[in-house]
Amino acid sequence: MRKTNTFMRLEPYDRARVAIAVLLDGGEAPLYLLNDADRGGELREAAEELLAMELDIRFPFVGTMLRLALEEAG
Repeated sequence: MRKTNTFMRLEPYDRARVAIAVLLDGGEAPLYLLNDADRGGELREAAEELLAMELDIRFPFVGTMLRLALEEAG
């Protein structure tokens, strides 16, 4: 499995944003996230890490990461 170092270093709110973008927008997520004025590059990189995963593990992994990020953010 490809490393998700950038994604896992993000704050819970940003992990949730990236996860939602990847789940909803798929391959367009990096372009969408790049528009963030403050952290666009980092968010784009995190989305690309997730998109590099094989499809059959990407969706369950990203869904779980979204749930955990939302729980952590409280």
